[in-house]
This record gives sequence, C-alpha cells and structure tokens, in this order.
Amino acid sequence: MTERQPRSLRISTPAGRGGHLVELDGVDVSRALYGLTLTVAAGGPPTAVLNVVAKEIPTELDGVRAHLPDATRELLVQLGWTPPAEEASS
Repeated sequence: MTERQPRSLRISTPAGRGGHLVELDGVDVSRALYGLTLTVAAGGPPTAVLNVVAKEIPTELDGVRAHLPDATRELLVQLGWTPPAEEASS
C-alpha cells in the first residue's frame, strides 16, 4: 500500500440524514464509498482504508469497458489517480 501525505478525514452522522457523512479534505466522498476501516495504533498515525464503489465485471471477457461511478472517479482523482488518456478527455 502506498503511503501518501496526511489528509483530513471527518466522519459524522448529521441530523436528518440516513447514514454517515464521510469528508476527505473537506469534500463529501460518502457516495463513493461502501465502507471504510479506521486503524488507530499506539505510537503511529491513524490509518484509513477507503473501500471504493466500483461495479464488478467478469474478468474473462474481451472488449469490456469498465465503468466507475462519477463519485468514485472524483474520489480517485482527488487521491492522485490519473485516468487513462482515452478517458481523460471524455
């Protein structure tokens, strides 16, 4: 797992909202996640593993186009991912 610079993570349960609000660096990423694991160990920084929503596709097909929901794509870009060249212009 690649370590990156520390980020701000906030998890809350706003009144009137069904579920949790997850903010990464002040941006609501709740819709891009199906879960997360937060680890806090003595002597080390907290670590969050974000489980990102992506549609599952069979792996034995040729010519399949993968789709990432917009919220997932935006989160990955925020975390430093660069979309493939053919997708960056779409």
